[in-house]
Amino acid sequence: MTEAGLSVANPPVAAPLVSMRGISKSFGENRVLRDIDFEVAAGEVHALLGENGAGKSTLMKILMGVYAPDAGSITLDGENIVGTSVQDHRAHGISMIFQELSLLPNLTVGQNILLGREPRLPGWRIDHRRLAGNAQEIIDHYGFPLRAGREVRDLGFAQRQMVEVLKAVSQGARVLVMDEPTSSLSLREEERLFSIMDELKARGMGLIYISHRMAEIFRLANRLSIVKDGRLIGPLVPAATSIAEVSQLMSKTTASALPAVTALPDAAPVPRTETGLALQVTGLGTATKLRDINFTIGRGEIVGLAGLVASGRSTLAKALFGLIPDATGEVVVTGRPLRLGDAARAVAAGIGFVPEDRRLEGLVLDHSLAANVALPNLGRLLGRFGLPYVSDSRIAQLFESYRSQLGIVARASSQRVGELSGGNQQKIVFAKWLATKPGLLILDEPTNGVDVNAKADMRALMRAVAASGVGVLLISSELDEITGAADRILTLVDGRITRELHQVRDEAELRGILQADVAARVEAGADTKEIMA
Repeated sequence: MTEAGLSVANPPVAAPLVSMRGISKSFGENRVLRDIDFEVAAGEVHALLGENGAGKSTLMKILMGVYAPDAGSITLDGENIVGTSVQDHRAHGISMIFQELSLLPNLTVGQNILLGREPRLPGWRIDHRRLAGNAQEIIDHYGFPLRAGREVRDLGFAQRQMVEVLKAVSQGARVLVMDEPTSSLSLREEERLFSIMDELKARGMGLIYISHRMAEIFRLANRLSIVKDGRLIGPLVPAATSIAEVSQLMSKTTASALPAVTALPDAAPVPRTETGLALQVTGLGTATKLRDINFTIGRGEIVGLAGLVASGRSTLAKALFGLIPDATGEVVVTGRPLRLGDAARAVAAGIGFVPEDRRLEGLVLDHSLAANVALPNLGRLLGRFGLPYVSDSRIAQLFESYRSQLGIVARASSQRVGELSGGNQQKIVFAKWLATKPGLLILDEPTNGVDVNAKADMRALMRAVAASGVGVLLISSELDEITGAADRILTLVDGRITRELHQVRDEAELRGILQADVAARVEAGADTKEIMA
């Protein structure tokens, strides 16, 4: 297919390892995919791009056997596999690392990697010692800084992604779909992942790479295809096109046509010179991660928290929100002391929290959009005289008051939140906390896994929130996001704040500062694995 005058190149590649032909899929009256042809060859990285909601996730779920197509065929090495189950597709060698991940948090890293393939003792008992040893061999072979015996619940998001990669490759996958695999990785972890991809390509594996990061696509992909409005554009050769051309092909709208997030309901702008504090933290610590954290956030101020993976950023956010029972120290929110270790008290004190993993921690996917927005606001939505009843109309009205301001694209307030694109899901998380009228909003990876236009919306929303007088704590692995949005930047290394920065030129300077601080900690005798893992 061609668009905007761009010709589609068809480079010579090996015979397809997996081939999808004429794939169509509808959900009710909504036609998601229309007659799509897509393939990947052995030893190839074929990138799949598209805005959130374009249909690329549906296409990959059909490849995985999660959905059956309404029309079309799938062949692997010429063998028809369409219409079989997820288990059958996996047995054929098709695996996918989903952006939302699929690990069991109460099991160890090794148990997750070898789940269903555990070594056995006589009598079918699991040989836990051999399991841990086998898993550690796999980990060490690929060079990941993980311990097989560590529980997944104790890992950060980036480390969980590493476990997903190891789980897939250890199953003998021949086709591996990677959905936003670098969304929360540091530069060092990204480079390690890219090296692993090179090794997998050399072994003849076909890789399907989904990402919104254009630089990665143009570095890694042999070919790229774009899903737009349920149709496929491509394949294109990165060397024969440009990032600007691909971005134009992807986009349904130009930046100037996007809904502007300029103000929030009932929000009055607060001058940045306002002297009141949204947050004051003194001596915050936890048993294992944070040590003597001290900082403030003014009303209407955006403070960025920058750190490499496992620096303690998310732990700090959760401690402030009452999710770390052993947190100690003094925290004052908009002038009132906060008792730590109690999330309900944190909400009552005026803290909103947009977590790193929206699907696991920020949303109830089977509930409606309106119900999700209402959840932390039920107290003020109760019926007359405090009766334990909340009318559907009041819940829907609350959702609608934020729908237009945040540019939420959805059919109706009753739609399940799990049906929305990643960007619109993130806007629902924002809406539910903005509806509480917070004095402090904590944003942990707020643009994780959303497309370029949705990122622009999120960043505009962040500025609008601050302009309304709310203090914002911004945590992001995308350091350009921090340098572009924050009034001040705090650097966090090994659970300690190492610097307060008022002027940073760009992402490269900030990354250099962080790496220098890590090197200083290592030289001082800190455990390198614990800092960088």
